[in-house]
Parts: sequence; structure tokens; C-alpha cells
Amino acid sequence: MLRLDEVTVEAGPQVLLEEASLHVRPGDRIGLVGRNGAGKTTLLKVMLGQVEPSRGQVHRRGDVRLGHLPQQAVSGSEASLWEEARSGMTRLLALQARLEEAEAQVAAAVPGAVERLDTATEAFRHAGGFAADERVGSVLHGLGFRTEDWQRPCTTFSGGWQMRIALARLLLSDADLLLLDEPTNHLDLHTRSWLARHLAAHPGTLIVVSHDRHLLDAATTSTVEVRHRRLDRFAGPLSRWLVAREEGDARLAKQAERVEAEAARLQGFVDRFGAKATKASQARSRKKALERLERVEVHADARGPRWSLPEAPGCAQEVVSLRQASVGHGDTPVLTGVDLTILRGERWVILGPNGAGKSTLLHAIAGRLPLLAGRRVLGRDVRQAMYAQDLAAELPADRTGLAHVLAAAPAVSPERARSALGALGLSGDAALRPLGALSGGERARVVLAELAVRPANLLLLDEPTNHLDALSVEVVAEALAAYEGALVLVTHDRWLVERLATHVVRVGDGRASVHLGVRPEDLEAMPQASPARESGGEAADAPTAHELRKVQRRHRERLGRLEKEADKLAASMERLDAQMVEHALDHVRVAELAAARDADEARLEALFEEMAALEDELSG
Repeated sequence: MLRLDEVTVEAGPQVLLEEASLHVRPGDRIGLVGRNGAGKTTLLKVMLGQVEPSRGQVHRRGDVRLGHLPQQAVSGSEASLWEEARSGMTRLLALQARLEEAEAQVAAAVPGAVERLDTATEAFRHAGGFAADERVGSVLHGLGFRTEDWQRPCTTFSGGWQMRIALARLLLSDADLLLLDEPTNHLDLHTRSWLARHLAAHPGTLIVVSHDRHLLDAATTSTVEVRHRRLDRFAGPLSRWLVAREEGDARLAKQAERVEAEAARLQGFVDRFGAKATKASQARSRKKALERLERVEVHADARGPRWSLPEAPGCAQEVVSLRQASVGHGDTPVLTGVDLTILRGERWVILGPNGAGKSTLLHAIAGRLPLLAGRRVLGRDVRQAMYAQDLAAELPADRTGLAHVLAAAPAVSPERARSALGALGLSGDAALRPLGALSGGERARVVLAELAVRPANLLLLDEPTNHLDALSVEVVAEALAAYEGALVLVTHDRWLVERLATHVVRVGDGRASVHLGVRPEDLEAMPQASPARESGGEAADAPTAHELRKVQRRHRERLGRLEKEADKLAASMERLDAQMVEHALDHVRVAELAAARDADEARLEALFEEMAALEDELSG
């Protein structure tokens, strides 16, 4: 179906893949994993023919149809939601056209039309044509669209729902090989669970890039890791691969230790007796053995630093509580009558559809958002730490990641700070780059690294695994599971919920219900937020018109400034691309230009993330 033979892919001075090979056969269900920046997205583009390898061959069977969902997918269509979702069913639409033509010929009494209609009807039936509308409706419902939204133009949906439209079109298409790059972006937990079930039942071939462990375990049967410019394949889904990878790395490390010990023993004999005539022949023999000894290479990430949290300081048993609280922005409550008490050692997870008030509740628990009614009670000696996306956006642009972590905890050694950053994928030079040159995901990792150097007995985390690869999610989950303080977590990662939660707060319809443990309905049957609510429909308890106009004006002004900056960055990247071509033979100059372009691209990515969030707010 598709084969890569000894493919090498370069991005400026950086080699992403080197003599990498992979054979994708019909029916393969591959989870594509690896550290952020390893080249997973680039590999998909190589398969699609969008990126040409420097060396090696890409073989695609001539009749194979590839379907692709990029990370920042949008439908790009002015058609209705229903029409756009069906538009990828090209074979079925062609059969439908033949059927309708035959029906018209029968109505016109064209000779032989009845036989042609019988043939067209049978072909359409055999292809599942008469069940097509049911399939379309099922997929749209699974992705959270209401029946009344099916005839709305795609252009009326906001950014997150645009991605769902593109995903619906791909899932309904007749592509032979699906290439999905982070398909759970912008999806809440309920929709992720539906997608995992849908992909598990998909009869075709697929390659999925994702950090969502539940989805990969449910939908894939083999795992391919992009590691050290090669492709390593394992016959099993993500959870089994993680165990096998760790065991394999441990065996490799022990083997390397044995080899190094033997090398030291041989070298010691040579150094001690090489100059003695009576031992000369033995020394020569051992020197030859030393030269023949094959060293075992252990890569840095095989025994890399583990992300761990400091011991939680002592504090009151009742860490924080909300009593008959109303929470919201301005004078508008999003949730009312909230009663909860979080004890030391408990791990609370806040669940609910997008827009229901999960982050709002978390910020109220943290004390960052004043209550509209009720009381917040913080226990004695409670020291809290928080992770949120807005904190990452506010990092000083001219400070390095290492300097920022050290500033947050002056008593911590540079080695400890580097370890905290390295465990999250920001090792070596990446820790020394200015924060303004980092992507949004990399800045988020810097904020997470702060948590590893600042002791706290209350952790409040808003989507901490966004932007993390599957390996980093595992590292963070292990640290959170071992943490003995109180934890409050907002996440759409089902595996993380099942791994950590002792209590669940389920929000929706203006209320927050609390219960012990995780129930099946928390994972599978959550009510969906309305697309109309994110795209121009009215919500209950809406802000006043004056407040809304003020907020929208600020958003438009900020969006205008961002668009101008994005245009400048795009022009700068074009100039740098041209200069790299001009100085192609000067490797030092190309490296400098590539570094400058990487910084521009990282800043542009961060701008796009902020612009998308502002556009969602303006359309909401």
C-alpha cells in the first residue's frame, strides 16, 4: 500500500529522518509516536508527497487514496455542514449520480433505462448507499453536532467546530489510508471516547499521531516511534509499547554497563602491564580484545531525567472548599450552588463539555477568580501552585526557560532546573533559548517545569497534557500519581482521568455535581455543548450587551495587532527561505538563517494559537 525505503529527510541543517524504512500494509492500524519535534508531522507529509525526501524512495500503490487530517484542520467550505460531511464519499456520490441519471431516463421512457436503473440501484445498494444518510448523521452526532445544525453553512462555525467538520468529512470519506495528525485537538472527553470507538471499528488502514493513550490503545494494533532519526516498529498498541520500550532501554543500559566494565578491566591490564616484558603478550592480547569490543550506544532519552514533584509540605486536612458558591466572569454566573471540600491527598478531576465552566471553576478554586456569591475557605498552611495556558502566554519573551525556572525557585540548583525541563523535552540548547522564540507548547512545558521545583500542597492544573507527546504524558502521569498533596485537574484525557481521579466534579447546565470515583457515564455519556453557543447562538445567563461590546472591542483590537505581526513574520520567513537558497553552500550561514526562521515560525505558531482563541471568543 505504501512503503518508505531508506528515506532521509532534512529541514535546513537538521536531519529529521536518516535512512528510515517503513512498510504500511492493508489493514495496518499504526500509532505514530515520538518526542515533540522528532518529525512525526513531517513523516506524514512525506507519505502524502508534500515533502520530498533528500534520499531514499517513497512507493505508493497507484490506486491508493490517502485521506489526511492536519493538526490545524478547517473545513474551508461554504457548503452546509451536511453537504461538506458527505463530500468525501466520492465513490458513493458517483454511484448516486448514475442512479439519479437512470431514474431520469426511466421517467423519460428512454429505451433500456429500466435495466440501467436496476444495475445502478444494485450497485448503489451494494456500496451502502441507502444507509449513507444514517452514517452521516451518526458521525455528526458522535462529533457533537445537533440535528438543527446540519443545514448551517460551515462558515458559521467557530474554529474548534471547523476542525470537527474536517474530521467528519475524513471519517466519512472513501480514503483507503487515513493519516490523522492529533485528531483529538479541540475535542472534549466524551467526543474523544466516541472517536476512539469509531476508529476501533474502522475497517480500513490508518496511521494516527496522538498523545491520547486511550484512543491509541483502542484504535491501533502497532506502534511506530520516530526516535533518533529512525523508525522503530512494535507489534502492539501504546500501553504495551511503553512497557516494552522501558524494558528494552533498561536491558540496553545494563548491557552498556557490562561492556564498559569489561573495557575498563582490559584497559587497566594494558595500562598496568603493557610496558613489562613478561606480560607483553598478554597485554597485546587484551589490547586487541579491547579494540574488538563493540560499544553499546545508550541514547540520552533512554535514561533521561524523570519529572517529579517536590514533597508536599504539611497543611490542614481540609485544603480548600467552596460553599454555596456562584462562579463566573463579570456579573454573570456560569455555575451556581457549588459545594465541595477537597482534602489533602485527594485527586479531583473536573469533567464536562467544552464551554460548561470547567476552567472557570478551577480558577475559582484557586482564588484567581472572585466568587459572585458564597465563600471560599483555604486551609491553614496551604501553599498552592497552578498551571494554566494563560500563564504560559504571559512568560517574559527575553528570558530563557532555564532562567525562568531558576527565578521561580532561587534555591534550586541549575542541574535540578535543567532536569525538570529535560524531563519534559526541553533539554540541552532548548533550555537556553529565549521564551519568545519557543512555541506555545514549549512555553507550556516551562510552566510545568516550575511545578517540579516549587513545593506545594495544592496543585491546580488546567489541561496540563496539551502539547505533550505520549512519552511526556506518561512522565507527568507518574509524577501526579505519586504526589501526596491535593490535586485538582481539568483534562479531556480519559486515560489520565482513570489513572488519577479519586473524586469527580461534573459540570453542565449551570451546576456542579460531586461524587466519589469515576463512573462509566462520566466517560461515555456527557452532554455536548451546542455548536451554536460557540458560533453565535444565545446562551443562558448571557453577559449584558455593554459588557459584551467592551470585551469584543478589546478582542478585535488585539486580533488586529496579531494579524499585522503575523504578516510581518510570514514575510520574514519568506526572506529567510530565499536567503537559505542563496547561501546553500555556506553551511554556517544556512544554520544561522535556519535558527532565525525557526524562531519566526515558533512565534507565528504562538500567534496563530492566540488568534484562534480570540476568533472563538468573538464568534461565541
